[in-house]
Amino acid sequence: MAITKLALPVTGIRGTIAGVVYSANKSGTYMKGWSKGSNPGTPYQLSQRVLVSETGTLWRSLSTADQADWDALGENPPEIDYNSLGEVIELSGFAWFSRILLRRRRCGLPDDLIAPLSAATDPPDTFSLTLYPSTGENDEAFFEYTNNDFLAHYAILQMAIAPGLGSNVWTSRFMNLYEGLGVGATKTEFGISYFDRFGITQETMRFFARLYRQAVTGIRSTPLALFSDVLPTP
Repeated sequence: MAITKLALPVTGIRGTIAGVVYSANKSGTYMKGWSKGSNPGTPYQLSQRVLVSETGTLWRSLSTADQADWDALGENPPEIDYNSLGEVIELSGFAWFSRILLRRRRCGLPDDLIAPLSAATDPPDTFSLTLYPSTGENDEAFFEYTNNDFLAHYAILQMAIAPGLGSNVWTSRFMNLYEGLGVGATKTEFGISYFDRFGITQETMRFFARLYRQAVTGIRSTPLALFSDVLPTP
């Protein structure tokens, strides 16, 4: 999907032209190639469908005043969101409601349907990542951080595989590899998730990573980002 900039006399466009679908959302006009959606029915996909359905039901259960509080959070957000052009965008109250609900559930926290205060979360102080060729052992991948970074905050680790040799910057297709508390620790192993998501990896393969600090409210910090190459097995 690509964001589209329109120039006069065109002020809006929707529909399909020559295999390209044009539409618009809160962030502006966008375009994407038409394709028939896949429907693999994986456990992850099914769980996401359930969440989407539940999110709408829970939103409708809120009072007008509670929905207005979420809208106010969207107007004064604790996080800055950008589109693919690097422009700041504003999310709706429902989008924030869905985001916080999903984040808390993924960390095993109970639902809280009341909008949190718009208070920013500080990022981690340090972050390093070590990867070895994966075979499914947990000690084949680990990240390290400052001792007190996650005493009362959740560590959210996202990774993406580099699209090619020599890639030093990557901003899309990140997947969550770890979500949890690192109470009193400075090192967390996640080799099982690493293997489950990326399969067998080899030396010199490059991965991009982002480590967030997330409050129990579901509000995240800006990430510490880096790239790391797979090292020879020690």
